[in-house]
Amino acid sequence: MRRAAWRTGRARLAVMSLAVSMGCIVACTPRAPTPPPSATIPGPAVIPPAEAPVPPAPLTPPPAVPEPELADGQRGPLLFAHWRLSHARDVETFEQYLAREQVAGVVPTYQLLRSASMWKECKADPFEVPPLAVWSEVREVLVLLRELRREQVLTAFEVVSAYRGPALNRCAGGAPGSSHQVFAVDIAPVAEADGIRLCSFWRDHGRQWNMGVSRYPSGRIHIDRSGFRTWGASHKRGSSYCIALADR
Repeated sequence: MRRAAWRTGRARLAVMSLAVSMGCIVACTPRAPTPPPSATIPGPAVIPPAEAPVPPAPLTPPPAVPEPELADGQRGPLLFAHWRLSHARDVETFEQYLAREQVAGVVPTYQLLRSASMWKECKADPFEVPPLAVWSEVREVLVLLRELRREQVLTAFEVVSAYRGPALNRCAGGAPGSSHQVFAVDIAPVAEADGIRLCSFWRDHGRQWNMGVSRYPSGRIHIDRSGFRTWGASHKRGSSYCIALADR
């Protein structure tokens, strides 16, 4: 009886010991830490694809500025450049003289060398270099034109006719003693206010400048330094534009 009770107790002790051992194994085994619910495990960094370079915008040329309309559109810089090819030495020598006399650029060369407006009808050249003998007269007229600009008497103008030899002068209907055969300029267009100031300048200072001035029916104005005088359509003083203005 005692032996049976002892065996029973020993069996219970073995079971209890096994249970304790199993509990220790479970409790003593380390576990991986559990991240808090709000934490996220970062993944590998994502590098955005490189953007293709944007080509620069094409350069847009500035809008073309229209050339001012010439009073004599036929005898412009293009025709002069063509004509100059066969007169290069004469033109270059003439321009060098103007530069030495400090009057280069007062009037563009292509305008200063325009011959008579009727050059086509007269079968003449559209441009002509004045003979050397009258270059001093060219200088004197340019000095006057420079003064008229400086005093703001003439604000804008274009030389449409300058030197012409005797044969071309006759064909173009010029007076036998026309100062164009020495040197003179016809200018256009001339605003009305400029014409009034020009006549005022002529009355006040024309004598000391030895200045001749006339206004043709076409509106062109003639300027020279061949004598203090004025005339109009009748080629007489009484028909002068400047005299008519003075009588108002």
